[in-house]
Amino acid sequence: MRLKRVKAILPSSLRWNSLFVVMASTTTLIAVAAVLIITFTMNNRFNESIDFTTEQNHTQIVDNVSNSIDSYLKEMLSIADTISELLEDYDPNKALNFYHFVLRDDIDTIAVFNAQGELVMKTDSRKLKENVDIKRQNWFRSVAPASRMYVFTAPHVQLLYKGEYRWVISLSKGVEWTEGNQRQQGIILVDLNFNNIKELCSKELGEKGYLYIIDKNGKLIYHPRQQIIYAGIGDKTIPMASALKDGSQIFTNEGGRTLISVKTLKNADWRIVGVSQLNGFLTFDEELRHFILLIVIVVVLLIILLSVIMSFFITSPMNRLMRLMGDIENENFSTFYAPRGIYEVKELSFAFNQMVYKIKRLMEQVVEEQKLLRKSEMKALQAQINPHFLYNTLDSIMWMAESGDQQNVVKMISALARFFRLSLSGGREAIGVEDELKHVETYLIIQKMRYNDQFDYEITFDEAALQCKTLKIVLQPIVENAIIHGVGNLPYKGMIHIHAGIRDDRLVFEVKDNGFGMSPEKMERILEEKPSTKSGIGVYNVNQRIQLMYGQEYGLHFESRPDEGTTVRIVLPLQNGQQAEVKK
Repeated sequence: MRLKRVKAILPSSLRWNSLFVVMASTTTLIAVAAVLIITFTMNNRFNESIDFTTEQNHTQIVDNVSNSIDSYLKEMLSIADTISELLEDYDPNKALNFYHFVLRDDIDTIAVFNAQGELVMKTDSRKLKENVDIKRQNWFRSVAPASRMYVFTAPHVQLLYKGEYRWVISLSKGVEWTEGNQRQQGIILVDLNFNNIKELCSKELGEKGYLYIIDKNGKLIYHPRQQIIYAGIGDKTIPMASALKDGSQIFTNEGGRTLISVKTLKNADWRIVGVSQLNGFLTFDEELRHFILLIVIVVVLLIILLSVIMSFFITSPMNRLMRLMGDIENENFSTFYAPRGIYEVKELSFAFNQMVYKIKRLMEQVVEEQKLLRKSEMKALQAQINPHFLYNTLDSIMWMAESGDQQNVVKMISALARFFRLSLSGGREAIGVEDELKHVETYLIIQKMRYNDQFDYEITFDEAALQCKTLKIVLQPIVENAIIHGVGNLPYKGMIHIHAGIRDDRLVFEVKDNGFGMSPEKMERILEEKPSTKSGIGVYNVNQRIQLMYGQEYGLHFESRPDEGTTVRIVLPLQNGQQAEVKK
């Protein structure tokens, strides 16, 4: 009998005892009280202290990063000066032998080029690219040979060496030396691995804080979000930082308050910029953190206490309903819930009872539909096996009759009659192994006559296997495939061997031939969903029928080598005297 209930006219959300009204009013009061307490207690007292502490910390970090980068650049200048002094006293070859250069991890290249861009000396054994044009490099063009001035180029990918694309900062300086009796001019190149500077600039400045480098004109040298900026999404703090002198300043914008700290390097026209958001919670000192933590704990405990008290009275009926839902999950569909509690729980109870009733009906309906669907699928697959076999056999009989071969006509008609009598099997899906072997033997008799004794066959079996049941018409499509693709067109007489036995508590049919065999690629495609040949459809359908009936662990297995033959194993569950259990 179907459950019925008249719905109340008044909407549930407007009832005084509804879950919506109770929970909404309670959580709103608690949340508002907590926000007011935290906001008015902490905001005025902590903001100034937090801002001051944040500014001091960030300025210190920016100064430290600036000093470290200055130190790197100073060392590059020192290296360039050392080489320049050596070239004043010695020619390049003697200078290289006189002074032992050892490249550190942060120094990528030290080299000297003449005014024509030709390599004069280099401190490592790497070979330059043959097609690189030194004179077109920015670091070479930025200074005149022998000008004695220093120029730092922006970070770039150094393309001097084959297969290497390192991110470097290049120092260029003009230099002079004597070679023979002539005075030569050129440029010293010192490359600093930019990863060290990048690592220094990766220091965190609080929540969402970051460091970047610009030159004196506000042009970007390095930015942790450089790819986004190149994509057209600019950093609004760059114009602000360009206009600032060294120091720190707080800017107020739509996104909140932003602290910008700037420090100019001593050894290059670069400026280190630190940017961070003043959010008021992640930058305060230890004493303030403890005070905030204490207030938060008190408020949280109050919220928990009130929530527990309210939840106990509100959710206890719902908990019972949830336990009953667990029974439904365990397939106990005899469970029904007596409505009780607040309005929403009563409505849920009624819906729960309706759901249980409908699930029971739907499950019964689905079970019946699945049974019918499985039967339809099995019949459809079975109907596809050998659709042209009858036509071909009748054609052969007609040809024999026209040639006067009455004895073979009678023999073939008799075999064809036995074949279809065994195929029908009284409408049963499972038949005895002995009947299945007789069925395939009649098929072989017919095909052997059609192929003019092109092949012989042998059928063997274990006695225990004859006591088992099997899905009918599983051997004939496999044997057909062995004839068409295996022994039917051999230049010599073919052989098909069929065996029925029991292995590892499973019924196994084995069909072997000495035909052409198959390549590994063809074996992988033989059970594909859409085979391209008629015989392929038969093999595919046999496998599908077996797996539909018994499950994925059963079916066909192929072994084959080209020019050696093919072995097909049909694996089925043991069915002793009765049909096996069908896979649900």
